[in-house]
Amino acid sequence: MELRDVLLQMMQENQQAGQPTDLRVGTVTRTDPLEITINTAMAPLRRGVLYLTEAVVEKKIPVLAHSHTTSGLAHAHSVSGLGHTHPTGGSDTGEGLSGSYTTGGALSQDRFESSVALDDVTCIEDGRPLPVEDGYIILNRALAYGDKVLLLRVQNGQRFIVLSRVF
Repeated sequence: MELRDVLLQMMQENQQAGQPTDLRVGTVTRTDPLEITINTAMAPLRRGVLYLTEAVVEKKIPVLAHSHTTSGLAHAHSVSGLGHTHPTGGSDTGEGLSGSYTTGGALSQDRFESSVALDDVTCIEDGRPLPVEDGYIILNRALAYGDKVLLLRVQNGQRFIVLSRVF
């Protein structure tokens, strides 16, 4: 082997050992405590060397069933002055609609009740409803076993930032 071949081989090995790209794809192999495996030849990355971003941390908001009661909705109108007559060949008919009239009971109940159940609340993201579990809308689920994640290698491979899930 010539000197140039030896130098070329050393450069290739050095480049491979230096892991020129800082992006990695890993798989969640455990959730509690969190472990992510990049390849089977090395030990899994444990929670202590992982920085989690907002995109992979669970976020949820409570959905509260509630109701409203409003009192005093009784409402009516009194209309008067509707009296009128019809002339017929020299004499008038008797007066019709004389006196005062109360309109129907629009909003006549004393109490009006409305309620919102958990099934009535839907949040939509990208055209799809977000899941509701145990009274919470799941905005962002936690990492789960088998999830593929995009990792950014930092501090010469001593730490990894979990950027997002990979689909």
